[in-house]
This record gives sequence, structure tokens and C-alpha cells, in this order.
Amino acid sequence: MRSKSNFTGHRFAFAMTASIVAVATIFASESSLAQTAPAGGTTSIQQGSEKAREMKEPSFQTREERLNAKPLDWNSTLGTPTPRTLTPSEQRTLQSAKPKSSAKGAPNRNAEKEARKLHPDDWN
Repeated sequence: MRSKSNFTGHRFAFAMTASIVAVATIFASESSLAQTAPAGGTTSIQQGSEKAREMKEPSFQTREERLNAKPLDWNSTLGTPTPRTLTPSEQRTLQSAKPKSSAKGAPNRNAEKEARKLHPDDWN
């Protein structure tokens, strides 16, 4: 008599792999938060706008133009940060501020009922 091959281990592994892939797909499809815009504002130039037509784009058609091209200087594009100066009222507020905790919240009204429900053996 032949013994039957048992594939339950393989089925379990396949089911686990499929569930992990499904969960990863669900979490990957959720929306995420984008980077916030800087406080100074941003400028967007559309491709067909007048500003875009006025901008001179470099040409890299010939070998000489490609050899003469300079790499982008990242430091020049960042700009220099200007520290924000505090107003006198803000300075006074910071100097007089003392660390403290917030007030305690109200107790849970349903705590005893929930405890009796979750732990009935402790309430004899």
C-alpha cells in the first residue's frame, strides 16, 4: 500500500506567504504624508508658461558643450538660512517660562465595570 504524500506544511507556508504579501500591499497602498512646504513659499514654473520660455536652458548637443558643462553646486542652490529674531514679548515669555506638567485627566467612569468584565475571578 502506498503512503499518501502530505502537503499540509507546504499549504501552510504558501498561505502565510500570501497573507504577508497581502498585508504588505494594504499598508503600502495607504496614503502617506508629504514633506511640508518651506515657510518662505515656493515657486512653480509650468512647462508652457512665459517664465519657462524666458529661461535659457543649457544645450548639451555637442561634445564641447558637454565638456564645458560644470557640475551643480549644491551649496549655491540651498541659500543661506537667516535666523529668526524673537520679538521682545517672545523673549520675555521664554525667560519667565517655568517647566510644568499638564493637569491630570478625569478618571475612567467605566473602569470598575470593565475590570469586573475582564477579570471576574478577582471580584469574589
